[in-house]
Amino acid sequence: GSLIEQLTTEKYECMVCCEVVRIVAPVWSCQNCYHVFHLNCIKKWARSPASQAEDGNSGWRCPACQNASTQVPKTYTCFCGDLCHPGPCPSCPAFVTKTCECGQTSHSVRCGQSTKIHCSNVCGNTLNCGKHSCTQVCHAGKCPPCQLTVQQVCYCGSNFKEALCGTKEEFSDGFGNFSCQNICGKKLNCGRHNCTQVCHPQPCQLCPRLPQVVYRCPCGQTPLSKLLELGCVERKICTDPIPSCGKTCGKPLSCGSYEFIHTCESLCHEGDCRPCSHTSNIYCRCGFKKKVSQRHKSYGFWGFVLFSIAAITFMCDKRCNKKRSCGRHKCNEVCCVDTEHKCSLVCGRKLNCGLHRCEEPCHRGSCQTCWQTSFDELTCYCGESVIYPPVPCGTQPPECKKTCTRPHDCDHPVYHSCHSEEKCPPCTYLTQKWCMGKHEVS
Repeated sequence: GSLIEQLTTEKYECMVCCEVVRIVAPVWSCQNCYHVFHLNCIKKWARSPASQAEDGNSGWRCPACQNASTQVPKTYTCFCGDLCHPGPCPSCPAFVTKTCECGQTSHSVRCGQSTKIHCSNVCGNTLNCGKHSCTQVCHAGKCPPCQLTVQQVCYCGSNFKEALCGTKEEFSDGFGNFSCQNICGKKLNCGRHNCTQVCHPQPCQLCPRLPQVVYRCPCGQTPLSKLLELGCVERKICTDPIPSCGKTCGKPLSCGSYEFIHTCESLCHEGDCRPCSHTSNIYCRCGFKKKVSQRHKSYGFWGFVLFSIAAITFMCDKRCNKKRSCGRHKCNEVCCVDTEHKCSLVCGRKLNCGLHRCEEPCHRGSCQTCWQTSFDELTCYCGESVIYPPVPCGTQPPECKKTCTRPHDCDHPVYHSCHSEEKCPPCTYLTQKWCMGKHEVS
């Protein structure tokens, strides 16, 4: 409206020539900022070097908004090509029906209106838990997560915890929602044994002693079908004993070593194997001492051996006499197995500044330069020479060519320069003095 008024009242000025734009004058309008210029003025401007874009390849720049154009205007055209008006087109005047954010109400608004519509009703959409509804007033975007607190039970049913409604529902097995990490303890399908797994989603595993699950003798060497042919009693329920084949068990025990594995010497049996009857030489960590080990238990569970070779070690009381990496201190560790022997003590030696000590771990060679810095000016005694901050620690006062201004014991002229030492050098002025007997003057 303001642009139209200025053009019709001939108060609008061309930015190129600074002259008023007359109603009858052919003009050109920038499609980015809608500024109006004389057609001839904009032609001259587009061909001038000052109008070229910075990269030189994007054409010429609008004098008002600096928007680059590639084509130079040649003929006069109206602003829109149909109904001539300067500036941007007004918004669409038509009315359309739009729904609010929650979708419960509808309103008639102008087509060009981009404002979102909010009603005063409660949203009511279902929350992420799938059980409760949103209680906020009509809002944009997704509804927030359900904030109600519910009590969840673990899979085995022995523990409870408070949680937000809808959290971890994807792990629910229909009874519990989380694992308490305790032993399940539920009755297995046999009704006689309990589940020994860590709290888990239902259902529990089959009883490992069921006749349809166990196919071999306790040591695992002979199939039960072969033992049945030899006259063994067929198992009916899980509590029936598993027939023994009569052979040596042979299950690997947890003792021994990687080279020599000890095995159970008892006859085929259920349950854990007996302690090992062999002895083993076990060395300390550093290998200085050894001792004899005996009676190591194996790990068994209903005929299934969980074999693992345990690294049984002990520590002797021998202290390491090797030098640490610093070359100054001994290791002195008990039963040491370290190969590098890095020193963990603080160096503590004075740095080159003479004021501070090295705080690095104890090391070989010279310490690093003092890293501390002063932000005060360092001057000579008289103040004529100055070193401006930052001043590294240990820096000597600057050299000064001025004559020393310190107080002296004598009244003779001073010939030495300003110095940082506390005492001045001896006076060099020549004087006459008597000899010891005061006979002559020298």
